Amino acid sequence: MSVRIITDSSADLTPTEIRTLNVEVVPMTVRFGDRAYLDGVDLSKAEFYRLLAENKDDPATAQPSPEDFLTRFRAVKAAGDQAVVLPVSGKLSGTLQSAAIAKELCEYEGIHIVDTLSASAGVHLLSGHACALRDRGATAGEIVAVLEELKPRVRIFALIDTLEYLRRGGRLSNLQAGIGTVTKLKPVISVREGAVMVVGKAFGAAAAMKQLLKFLSQHPVDNSFPAYALYSDDESRVDDFIPRLTELDLLPKEVRRCSIGPTIGAHIGPGAVGMAYIETAP
Repeated sequence: MSVRIITDSSADLTPTEIRTLNVEVVPMTVRFGDRAYLDGVDLSKAEFYRLLAENKDDPATAQPSPEDFLTRFRAVKAAGDQAVVLPVSGKLSGTLQSAAIAKELCEYEGIHIVDTLSASAGVHLLSGHACALRDRGATAGEIVAVLEELKPRVRIFALIDTLEYLRRGGRLSNLQAGIGTVTKLKPVISVREGAVMVVGKAFGAAAAMKQLLKFLSQHPVDNSFPAYALYSDDESRVDDFIPRLTELDLLPKEVRRCSIGPTIGAHIGPGAVGMAYIETAP
């Protein structure tokens, strides 16, 4: 009996990572006007940000259907395997609900669903650790128990370039976004308790970067796990970010890079940079 790890495209895994980790990814749908794309299948991250910049229509993301999960769950059941399913936070998408409906339809107790309470590299981190545990011989139940203890320690902090996309997504009023644009207010966001939240604001990019670094210092990284330097469309921002972390002795032992895909990118837009990691245990 094997243990399969299943996640969705919000985890922002690269094709190489998907193959290396041996993880199954259920794609989300991204729509620009009347045109629909499957995230990671016929829509790359680079293409998404190009469309975001060029398209007048706001992008919309749609969760996979229960049938998309059911097909995979039936394959797990037929093989007598188990599966650990790690969808994006239930507060950010209906993906968790689709997976739960599919499990009920499948009528198989070997399917284990975890609400990651995270997105992008946060789900990426949990999926990677689940695969590592699987490869060490852990059962699905054992993997779930570890992840449930670990997920409250997942931290994501990012500096974003504009308030416009938060306004479009309804997270800020037109007035708030307008004031922010005029005053060059730069927000710092986090994923807390499964939701994207503005946790800080500062006038200008330099002041906002100091605030971002302050949050990172207040929530120290656990170097037993890899950390991910996040960026949306411009990887060069990570090249500027890493020296700042080094100067303050905040650079994690193992830093990988992760481009933020459509699930979160639709809310924050281009120009974001930040860090996703596991915080040290209290």
